[in-house]
Amino acid sequence: MQFELPFESGCASESDHDHPHAERGAADTPVGILTGRPWSLKLGPPLETLDRMRRVVPLDFPVTDRLLNILGNRGLTDARCLESFFYPSLDQLPDPFLLREMDRAVARMLQALHAQEKIAIHGDFDVDGITGCCVLAEMLRVLSLDGKRVDLQPVFIPDRATDGYGIASRMIRQWAGNGVTLLVTVDTGATAYNEIELATELGMDVVVLDHHIFDERPPAAAVVNPRRTDSTYPNRELCGVAVAFKFAQALQRRHPDCLPDWFESSVLDLVALGLVADQMDLVGENRILVRKGLEVFTDRQRIRPGLAALLSVAGLDRGFPITASDLAYQIAPRLNACGRIGRVMAACELLLTRDPGVARALAAEADRTNQRRKEADLALKKEAVSMAAPYVDRGDPGLLLASSAWHKGVIGIGAARLVELYQLPTILIAVEGDSARGSARSVAGVDVKAVLDSCSELLVRYGGHAQAAGMTLRTSDIPVFRKRFLEVLTSVAPNGPIPECYDLDLPLLEMTAKDTADLVHELEHMEPFGSGNRKPVFRCSDLRLARLPIPLGGGVHLRFTFQGPDRSSLAGSPALARDFVCFGCGEAWRRLREQTEQAGRDLLEMRWDILFQISRNTFRPRGGAYDPVQQLLVDVQTSDPS
Repeated sequence: MQFELPFESGCASESDHDHPHAERGAADTPVGILTGRPWSLKLGPPLETLDRMRRVVPLDFPVTDRLLNILGNRGLTDARCLESFFYPSLDQLPDPFLLREMDRAVARMLQALHAQEKIAIHGDFDVDGITGCCVLAEMLRVLSLDGKRVDLQPVFIPDRATDGYGIASRMIRQWAGNGVTLLVTVDTGATAYNEIELATELGMDVVVLDHHIFDERPPAAAVVNPRRTDSTYPNRELCGVAVAFKFAQALQRRHPDCLPDWFESSVLDLVALGLVADQMDLVGENRILVRKGLEVFTDRQRIRPGLAALLSVAGLDRGFPITASDLAYQIAPRLNACGRIGRVMAACELLLTRDPGVARALAAEADRTNQRRKEADLALKKEAVSMAAPYVDRGDPGLLLASSAWHKGVIGIGAARLVELYQLPTILIAVEGDSARGSARSVAGVDVKAVLDSCSELLVRYGGHAQAAGMTLRTSDIPVFRKRFLEVLTSVAPNGPIPECYDLDLPLLEMTAKDTADLVHELEHMEPFGSGNRKPVFRCSDLRLARLPIPLGGGVHLRFTFQGPDRSSLAGSPALARDFVCFGCGEAWRRLREQTEQAGRDLLEMRWDILFQISRNTFRPRGGAYDPVQQLLVDVQTSDPS
């Protein structure tokens, strides 16, 4: 049964997470059919800058102007920046003691080590929190000084269904009763004022390693957080596991013998996984950590059994390099599923085990849980899209939908799906009797945590950051919360859609299959791609559909085939003959098809401009030739004057 909400007035807005500084589009600018955004070409560097870049770019093969333009668009134009971009090193990482209160955290841990205190670890149930717990657990198991070690208690990660968000008070009381004197939290704790106050009253110090924004510093022994208002650390985009890694770095810098020489490199895979899963900007320090972590994934001697097992169940053990996209779309969802609707400790045990047999069993469990999550996600999305339609059509500045049929473990994914579809800040709420749990996702330019701050009197509990947040509220307050949410959004929402930016025009009609394969090889040197370093987007104009798109995944995704304007691909241009896969566009294309049919137009007679990305194809058919290039459709516009 869905929870019905009254309509409230509002105005629509759209935003783009990947281009927060792009200019808003004018209301009369044509927009893409699949994204709902106007298109904008990034202005490349001037010719004199390209000439200089050509002389200093530190690659051992001839570099095309296409790659130079893309690098220039990202501000990578001088020799020093290009060198650090293409050859990142751990030596380039900032000093961990630049983080506020890192010295306090290190001093408190060394005190615990000397006294051989009992220590507990409290994490969070997403990938960042899980990997952060694993880094701390592995660190504390080998941490020693003058033969002394700490007494590490079993790792605790809260159960989403029974414990909810934040620090679990029941565990604080349990640990205090068992003689724990130091609690280390990772990816949680920054806003847990009351719980940390309770721990202090019970004789327990708390070290907080977090990245969530907080208004009032909790009464902890140390709060290490790159997003503190008084932070001067050069990278505010560290996530929880990365802060835990910096903590380990700081301990080893203070006492080089307290951790083995190999420890730092041994956890880079976990750090990379957490950074990618939490959608941190992959620039600067984060890029270095992810790049070095991905190297561990491709090293059979170094990869941990749990991650090797996950690669196997995900079909990523075919010899191709592992990319950040593989972590984001294949590995992280399986671990997140354990925290959302499964057994969260299975994910932690999977990452920590050194037994390949145990790893295979736990990876299979994570895979099964993820299948259940997909089914629940699909059902929720179908219902949520239907519920959202009247609000979207009316032009509300955001979406707030609620249902008693939704599982609270998948509403976050559902909210993210609606943000992708409609480019509107979205809250989905799972109703459970008199209480309700909500999950929010936002767009660039709209800080959903700040929006919730303005609605705080209606919330029992909430927390998060600019792009994602969670909350608990009374079911009876949902209608008034929705009204207040829309009122606040109306005052802060950007004016008009942010453009879908693209890097270059790429004339596929004039290119061969080898031309595009060579370009893919060039672009691979820019990996890892992700937030802050988006995979380049190209435009090709004046095409026709060779046939109507072929449905994939039950119609959720589509496969497009284009041809030249004269209905035939030109000789010597097989690059255009490749199919384009477009994920999650089925609903938008269905609406377009209905509109064109009502207007009496033929999609096959129309001309199209497209935005697309190219990358290495990692699917090798058992029979037939292998094509090294995969083409991903981002958006389409009609270029037909009619």
